[in-house]
Amino acid sequence: MRLVNFIFDSEIEIGVAGHPRFLDLHNIYSWQGIVYLPEKQQVTLTWTRPDGDRIQPDLPSLIVLEFRGVSRLAASPHDPEMPYSEDTCLDEVTVSPPEPPSDFKGEDKLFRNDSGHITFMFRSGFSLKIWADEVELWHDRMPNSSRE
Repeated sequence: MRLVNFIFDSEIEIGVAGHPRFLDLHNIYSWQGIVYLPEKQQVTLTWTRPDGDRIQPDLPSLIVLEFRGVSRLAASPHDPEMPYSEDTCLDEVTVSPPEPPSDFKGEDKLFRNDSGHITFMFRSGFSLKIWADEVELWHDRMPNSSRE
């Protein structure tokens, strides 16, 4: 999978040119959901930044990761003992090899590996695996962004 205009700086942070560790998807942003368009082979994941004094106001308020050329999508179940509010809190992102294991436990932590596939694991135990050709970052602070 090709990361078009960003990298994963850590298990929870997205970096863009000139802004390492720029977007913290665990401590700052809340995951809002997924849109899967099978005929377009596209998946979008969206995060929002809460308003408030303790959050840097210069950070984007909306982040979208758009996956194109999606060949597979898998989800693991939410832990029934956990509140659904924990589905919004990303615990970690991992990039797995081109032929990943079928379970959600055998992930490699290779954040800058463009050939792998991405797994998003949330605090509630819910996980998403996405196999795609590429993924691009969009946010509302990008110049001329059509995603605002």
